[in-house]
Amino acid sequence: MPKKSVLIAILLALFYVVPSSAQSPAFDVASVKAAADPGRVPMFCIIPCTPGERMTVEGGRVDIRFMPLTKLIVTAYRIKPYQLAGPDWMRNERFDIMAKLPEGASKDQIPEMLQALLADRFKLAIRRDKKELPVYALVVAKSGFKLKETTAVAEKVYPASPKDQPLYSGQGDARRLEDGTLVLTGGVLGPLTLIPREDRVAKIDMPKITIAGLIELVAPHQDRPVVDRTELKGTYEFELVLEPPTPPAGGGGGRKDGSPPPADAPPPRDFIADAIFANLEKAGLKFEKSTAPVDQIVVDRVEKAPTGN
Repeated sequence: MPKKSVLIAILLALFYVVPSSAQSPAFDVASVKAAADPGRVPMFCIIPCTPGERMTVEGGRVDIRFMPLTKLIVTAYRIKPYQLAGPDWMRNERFDIMAKLPEGASKDQIPEMLQALLADRFKLAIRRDKKELPVYALVVAKSGFKLKETTAVAEKVYPASPKDQPLYSGQGDARRLEDGTLVLTGGVLGPLTLIPREDRVAKIDMPKITIAGLIELVAPHQDRPVVDRTELKGTYEFELVLEPPTPPAGGGGGRKDGSPPPADAPPPRDFIADAIFANLEKAGLKFEKSTAPVDQIVVDRVEKAPTGN
């Protein structure tokens, strides 16, 4: 082979990343199938999520349901959705995966095991890139940062009761207590309680949230990626008061007579975003338009149908 061809081949080998089970820990056993209709399951999501889409881990069993290929890749490579570039159809192809962890493996290794599974079953080939993108930079306002840093005071404990209703949440273990209070533990938002009131208003307490958690909370409501430029490293007490808009008389349609809204009607108000932005402003934080280099995973090859189980 001519020297020039050898050089090109070496460069291509360095540029493209083809994940393989030899490079990553792998599931002992895995079944991958087109997703079945998940039906409705009790869920609690303060960060937007799709009904039926979930990943649960019990002992050595991993159960992934109704998850699109995009989300599987995002999870496997520990990236944000805006860091993934690939065919549009990946958003619509959903899969159910039942897998078993190898002996001695931990939940933290699941992303690497998904990398191996995607390479093996979907023939996924990716390359890494870096792109300058328009972003919102979260910064401290001139008025100064006002959130109270979390102290060492013990967290409030909600004892388990047979009357609690387990809920699925992508942010951690969740349950609804007998009095209607929602309790969420773990996850990027830290512990969280949602306390409903009779006037349809709900109060959400987040006693140990980081700036990364606040960005996770606000990012789905922005039209570009959000980056942290606050230099704040602690955990903080953050509170949201959610006040849903009053439904129209007659119910459901957006008009007082109950008929459907006109096609050109504005979308319903995002009252969750209103509450988040208002409270971030009170906390002495603001957003500035900027640009930033963003690491990306680019999908060069992927099959729509997984290989046999």
